[in-house]
Amino acid sequence: MSKEGVRLAINKIADNLLALAAVVLEDDTISTNTKAGRNTLRDSALRGNLEASVSTVTGEDPVIKALFNHYVVYLEWTRPPKYKKKPPVSVLKEWAAKNGIPTDADTLYRISYAIWRDGHPGRPIFATMDRELDGLFLNDWADKLYDAITDTLDLFFNNC
Repeated sequence: MSKEGVRLAINKIADNLLALAAVVLEDDTISTNTKAGRNTLRDSALRGNLEASVSTVTGEDPVIKALFNHYVVYLEWTRPPKYKKKPPVSVLKEWAAKNGIPTDADTLYRISYAIWRDGHPGRPIFATMDRELDGLFLNDWADKLYDAITDTLDLFFNNC
């Protein structure tokens, strides 16, 4: 396989990574908000803004990056009840408006207080992706990469 073939294989892996992230966010067993009783990530800004990219620097290995909105760490994290400060009302306004919840200061304060008072369980987005990626690598990608590498070596040694 040529350098172009290797590049195509790496881009395919990046596309698979992006597709896997979307599948995880649509999975009700992972993405259901226990307080709301429904999957709040299926049509979220988090899902809408997923990106995957491949960066290559001449002479170095390609790097696949999966980009998520910054607040994914708060979704992953299990927030204990009464942990530190209440979430700022300003970060809740856009979310509330999108979900048809009044955005007046009193309502947003009550939501912020409830999050602080009750905490929330984390949703294992990255842990699930990690487990699934291991399976994809072992069952699919490793063979494709091996083939790409050996094809390149065959071409090299056959042209010597």
